Amino acid sequence: MPFLNTDIPELTGFDTGLCLSNLDILAARQDRLSESMLAMLSELADAIIRDAAGDPDTVDSILLSLQSMPDGEEEDKTAHPMLERVAPVNREAIARMSTHSGLYARLLLYAMLEERTPAAPPAKPLPLLPQTVRGRIAYMPAAFADKAYLKLAAGVNSPRAAATASFVDACEEVRGGLCEYCILPLESTHSGKLAAFTRLILRYNLRVVAVCDLENGAADGQITRFALLRAADGAFPTPLTTPAEGESLYLEFIHRDGASSLTELLTAAEFCGVTVCRLDTLPLYDELDMEAAESASVGLVCDVAGSDLAVFRRYLTLEASDNILIGLYSSI
Repeated sequence: MPFLNTDIPELTGFDTGLCLSNLDILAARQDRLSESMLAMLSELADAIIRDAAGDPDTVDSILLSLQSMPDGEEEDKTAHPMLERVAPVNREAIARMSTHSGLYARLLLYAMLEERTPAAPPAKPLPLLPQTVRGRIAYMPAAFADKAYLKLAAGVNSPRAAATASFVDACEEVRGGLCEYCILPLESTHSGKLAAFTRLILRYNLRVVAVCDLENGAADGQITRFALLRAADGAFPTPLTTPAEGESLYLEFIHRDGASSLTELLTAAEFCGVTVCRLDTLPLYDELDMEAAESASVGLVCDVAGSDLAVFRRYLTLEASDNILIGLYSSI
């Protein structure tokens, strides 16, 4: 520490050489601890991959079983059958990493598992929709909405417009299986997040797959963001189009009061290179079947080339599944 001024009064009478020596010893111990942790995580990742025979779903099952392991010395293996396939030393490792302080260790483990897991097969195609439904986009016609339709429809195969009398009717068309997509306003520079339309997304269990921004010609600088949505299929959201190099993906979800720690979730996002672009407080308790309370709408930006979205997705799935995904989308 050459920058340390040994003439300051607080250090008078102290053996600075001994202090510096102790600091070197502590630093060396920290390095050994880090190396030990990395070795333990690597061994644990190998064991999980081996026990799961490389199957990603079984990997998640093992991780969930380990994380839900009951406290105490006695284990109820009938409640956690996957535990029988994991060595006791690895169960202890997971237990030590189950606290908040072990978040980085768990994320690092997820990253190691991603590296060791064989490339996933192509995603299963969505259920084949009837020809009369595929490409149909429900929206309420208006001058502004027509422009949004033209932009968003550019990413849809064989798009066809289906006019509706209201935004609710557009959502009903998708839920009823008459249209594949619908279009809703999402936010504006004048009003911010449009909570009424977020309520519709939750009520009809929709997912945003693409957005476009339109300038309001009647007011300088005002922009409205429109969203293209489809029915949730139970899987992690899939964007309509793959962003080009240098572009970003947007991940949005609703975090409820009393759910998993928002601070921990944002810390995990930062670890994975996923940055927060917005955080809004919305009164959505009616749609979430909650008492009078507010929820947070969280928007994250994923750098396609620089972020580790797969690791963050595993974290969301395993540790923060009580958050409600709104969509994963790019801007058209």
